[in-house]
Amino acid sequence: KLSPNLRQDRSTMGQILGRHSKSGDAEPFAALSEGAMEGGLGGFSVTMIKKGSSRRKPATGEVVVCHYEGRLQDGTVFDSSRQRNKPLNFVIGIGSVIKAWDEGVAQMELGERACIIAPPEYGYGEDGGGLVPGGSTLVFDVELLKIADEAARGGNCVVS
Repeated sequence: KLSPNLRQDRSTMGQILGRHSKSGDAEPFAALSEGAMEGGLGGFSVTMIKKGSSRRKPATGEVVVCHYEGRLQDGTVFDSSRQRNKPLNFVIGIGSVIKAWDEGVAQMELGERACIIAPPEYGYGEDGGGLVPGGSTLVFDVELLKIADEAARGGNCVVS
């Protein structure tokens, strides 16, 4: 049985991830499992939306290529590689992206699409950044498109 707070969190997630979609890609979020919401909106979680095409997961130092959409808790899209039609490349495990991405994408299989919930300490912290207000819990729809070794770095890869 779900607690009243968990029911509210699930309802809020449905609003954020489903009905507020302008891209039409957020429909899979309507099927978020109860497990994804165990910590409410406050806890870090990675929940599969679509199974990967391979069991291969990225290792530290490998370049990953991802499509994503990032939303605030009110459903506002603050960034989307899908809207730009330009996937993001970054190196796993070196701290070049927010903690939610380093840890969350490392758990994903090649071809998988997942919902990553990022509390402030896994996102932009209490200070925020860009369009993200300080203290924000973020909701990401992430699809792991490719995994390459470190020698493949280049293009729009995010590195420090």
